[in-house]
Amino acid sequence: MTNLKIDIVSDVVCPWCVVGYKNLQKALKNLEHEMDFTVSWRPYELHPEIPEDGYDKELYMKQKFGNSSGSDFAATMKKIGEELGFEFNFSKSRRIPNTFKAHRLIWSIKDLAQQTQLSEALFYAHFTEGKDVGSTEVLAQIGEEIGLNKKKTIEFLESKEGGKEVADLEINAMENAITSVPTYIINDRFILHGGQEPATFESFFRRVETILEKEAE
Repeated sequence: MTNLKIDIVSDVVCPWCVVGYKNLQKALKNLEHEMDFTVSWRPYELHPEIPEDGYDKELYMKQKFGNSSGSDFAATMKKIGEELGFEFNFSKSRRIPNTFKAHRLIWSIKDLAQQTQLSEALFYAHFTEGKDVGSTEVLAQIGEEIGLNKKKTIEFLESKEGGKEVADLEINAMENAITSVPTYIINDRFILHGGQEPATFESFFRRVETILEKEAE
């Protein structure tokens, strides 16, 4: 059985990353008897310019888009989320977080299943509950909910550990012309961009499988 390694390049505050991941889950379920999959997460910052303690969301929207509502986009994403079983509550958050700490925490987890657990929990915390996922305390609490030691998580986040490694991964993404998320890197070679539909993922994975099988002949 073919084994595909999927690296998800994603940001915690990217709504299309949620959509893409939910559809990816469906595709992996549909293909579970045809292929084996290993999933891990790589960092990308949509707003690297945001200060470490975050930035007022309403002010940011006014500065970037000339308005603070974004109501059409929010309504569209809310509807898409409902169809996927995910609740987007854009009005709950008041600040845009800096996500570098969150990416460091994801990076620090070597158990890939737990890494995915944390990524899912961060999506939920930010988009559904409106929590500040740039906060050390919030991140430590979320980590504790998935089985991490809260004290050790705080110590880690207050250190600089993982900072260079995460920054290097972000640079690597740019060097590979990844300028938007979500992006999916398959077996370190094949790249698929965007929050695709399950059928698109399935078709892409089957094409990759065919290429790998021909190369193995």
